[in-house]
This record gives sequence, C-alpha cells and structure tokens, in this order.
Amino acid sequence: MSGCVWSRKQFWMQRAGCNEMLQDLLGSQAMAYPLKQAVRCDDVTLTYGELYRMKEGMKRYLAEAMSLQHGDKIAFHLPNCADFIYSFFAAAEIGAVTVPLNTHFKESELRYYAGECGIKAVITHGDLVGHWGEMPWEEGGPAFVIIDRLQLPLVDSGASFRPCGITLSNDSEILYLCTSGSSGRPKIIPKRYALLLAGAVNLGSALEVDRDDRFLCVTPLFHANGFENSMFLPLVRGASIVLMREFSPRKILDILAHEEITILIGSPFIFSSLCDCADQTYHFSSMRYCLSAGAPLPVELKKKFSDLFGVRVREHYGASETGPISVQFHDIDELGSVGRPLRNVQLKILDDRGATVAPGVVGEVFVSSTSMVTGYLNEPELSREAFRGGFFRTGDVGMLDSEGNLHITGRKKAIINVSGIKIDPAEIRNVLVLHPKVRDAYVTGVRNKRGMEVVKAIIVAHPGCTARDVVTFCKERLADFKIPRIIEFRDSIPIDAMGKVIQSLIDP
Repeated sequence: MSGCVWSRKQFWMQRAGCNEMLQDLLGSQAMAYPLKQAVRCDDVTLTYGELYRMKEGMKRYLAEAMSLQHGDKIAFHLPNCADFIYSFFAAAEIGAVTVPLNTHFKESELRYYAGECGIKAVITHGDLVGHWGEMPWEEGGPAFVIIDRLQLPLVDSGASFRPCGITLSNDSEILYLCTSGSSGRPKIIPKRYALLLAGAVNLGSALEVDRDDRFLCVTPLFHANGFENSMFLPLVRGASIVLMREFSPRKILDILAHEEITILIGSPFIFSSLCDCADQTYHFSSMRYCLSAGAPLPVELKKKFSDLFGVRVREHYGASETGPISVQFHDIDELGSVGRPLRNVQLKILDDRGATVAPGVVGEVFVSSTSMVTGYLNEPELSREAFRGGFFRTGDVGMLDSEGNLHITGRKKAIINVSGIKIDPAEIRNVLVLHPKVRDAYVTGVRNKRGMEVVKAIIVAHPGCTARDVVTFCKERLADFKIPRIIEFRDSIPIDAMGKVIQSLIDP
C-alpha cells in the first residue's frame, strides 16, 4: 500500500476485523515505530522499542525468577505508571491473569480479593505495600514484587522485536476486573484477550484512533474505563499515552494545553474539577474528543466546559461486563442521551415482562456486544440473572428515540418504593440541582421508624440554604410522595475517580 494515503475512517475499516495475536501486539508496534513515544508518566518516557524491552525483561523475571506460569493470578496494586503497562503485557504473555486492585482498598478488601481470585503474586510499589498489613510476611501467602525497587533482567537493545514464549489463544483469560457494582458483594469479571481487542476495535473505529493520537489517561488503570479505553486501546493502535499518576486538575489543564493531547476519557467529576480550577484561558487546540463516562453528564456542566475551553464533552456509555456501548456524537443537549450503539453492539429495551418496547418508551437496557463477557467468576446464580440469551442486563433504565439514540433515565435497582409507588431517585435529584442554592445532591430510600421506605436527600448547598427552602422548591415541581422526607446537609458527596458515589460512605 506504499504511496496510498488513507483517511482515519478507511484505516479503521481495514483494521475492523483485526485478529492480532497477543504475543504480536507490542512486538509489531515496536518493529514499526521503535522510536515513537509510547508512554510518558512524570519524568519517565518510554518509546515503543523501550516498552517492548521492559516487557521482555519483566516476562523473564516472572517466568524464571518467580516460576509463574499459565493460569496464575497476579494482583496489580499500582498507581497509573509505566510499570503497570509493561508488567501487564509480560504477565499476559506467560499466560498469567492480571488482577488490578484499587489502590485505596484497605487490608480486609485486599485479603478478600486475594482469596477469591487465588492470587499467587502481587506487584506493587514500596509506598503501597503497607496496605496489605502482615500479608507479605505470612507463610503460604502470595509472593510480593516491589517493582519500583526491582532490577529487571537486561534485554539486549539490539534484539529483534519478535514474539517469543508460549503460544496463547486469543480466548485465553488475561484479566480479572473487580467491581462492587451498585450494591452487594464484589463481583469479579474474567476477560479474554479477544474481548479486550474487540472493545478496542469497537470504540477505536468509532473515534478513528490512529498512531498520531495522544491520550491523556486520568482514570485509574484499575478501572475498566482506564484500563481498556485509555491504556489498551491506544497501545493497540500505536498511539501515545500520557499517564497521570495522581489526580491533579491543575496539572491536567497544563498537560492538555501543552502536550497536544487529542483524546481525554474522563467522568463528570473530572470535567467539573477542571472547570472549577480554570482561573485563566486555556486552549486545547489539538483535542479531538473529550468523552465522559461512569455517570450522567449534567447539561449545565457540558455547556460550562464548552464555554471555558472551546471543546464539547460527549457522553460515552459502557459497562465493565460489555466494554464500550455507545458514544454521543450528535450534538444533543439533553441529560441522559448517550448516543447510538457502536458497531458490533446491539441494544434492547425491555419491559418488566421481557417484551421489547417501542421507541420513546422507557424500559430496562439490555446489551450484547463482541466485547461482552458471559458471566462472573464463581457466581453461577448471579451470572444467570445478569446474562440472558446472549444479552447483559445492565440494570439501567432508558429508552431509544426515533433516531436510535439511547437515553439513560435512571437505575432500575435504585428505585425507591414509597407505599407501593416506584420512584426513580434520579428524577428527584434532577429537580434538586436546579435550586440556585444547591451545588450537588444525592437521593436514596431509607426506612423510617415504621419500616416504611421514604425519600432521603443529601444536599451540598451554598451558604444560607435551609431544609425549608429545599422542600418549598420541591413542592412546586414534584408530587407530594416524591418530596424528600429527610434532608441531610453535607460538605460533599463522596465519589470515586469515575464519578460514582461511594456507597459505603453514604449509608449510615
């Protein structure tokens, strides 16, 4: 194809059927672009050639020094860093399974996942090992690798970039994603390499990602969105990644202004923080896409970000179980609109009887995609409940409009039952945040002294706001049974980096 110049769209149409073997991925990129920047994090910059050699050294260490092998589970307890990336590919190439764990987990949570996943080794940093308590010294426990203090085996800089080691099937499990879901005990989602690659193809083709793109990875790599969409996707396409080790709105703004970033995938929390921190004029001249995922993006935030930075934030909808689902490419300023499904993604909106509803009618969202898993680890009953007939039951409530755009209106499992009347807390929250003295709100159902469920609102307010103000405002806009009976004022709503409410810090 020499002498032929392809557009982004033509390039991705050619690559849409990509079936590249895992062992070939970094090797092929290193062979094609050995001097191209692959990853930068703080003062560490690795080209594709250097990233490949780091991966090879780590692979030798895991296989030879630690005797890890096919099927072994390795916990990654790391911040966003280059260590995470080359260690993941090294682990995958010996047939091991990477289990990324939240760096904010306490010892009891880490012990749970170590036991549930059968962890054989833990890769972490020296400043995080204390989170594990006495576990690193317990007999019979997993081996610990303090990777920021490790001297990896040297790999000849003149070595060819050829795949080596065992031959792995693209159906090999290489990743366990850990998620708490909306409630209940944690769930573990096993992912095969073919599913990760399919997700990268589905979203990458929609965004027309190529090797000229530069991703800013702000979301933690232990989140599906960070791992799959901000790390794995760009490396599959030969793009560059700038990693944020710690969340800093000021630093993010500086990077966006000076590093020629073309794609940022964040959350409403991240985009709101950038707006709050902008005390000067910033120009993101290279930006192609800002995508928001993890929580509904308020229309007022979308407008504020566009006014401040001249870039439109678009909603991206996905799930850990399914991979990317949709992107809002059309300019629709409506809360909950997340665009049309991506290629290789199917949607169904079903009523409580399991029947498909007409466009414009609200029901539960079911998804099927080429990047979807088929169940949870060691959870047969939960898997049967969530995965039906080749579709995943998201637990989200929404509708498809006449043009095929998906609109998410709430969560089915978050419904509040007031005297037999079902209420979506999102509806009440949407009213509360319209109050000029309310900065943020969270709505849930709680039991009163009689055991009846009532509406409770947690309010983050500007000075001078009272419960009477809130109730009066709601009475003008909501039916009586929807008005909060309990109002609690807090300084903030606890949320994680993906913009999801930390339920353990909300519940009494």
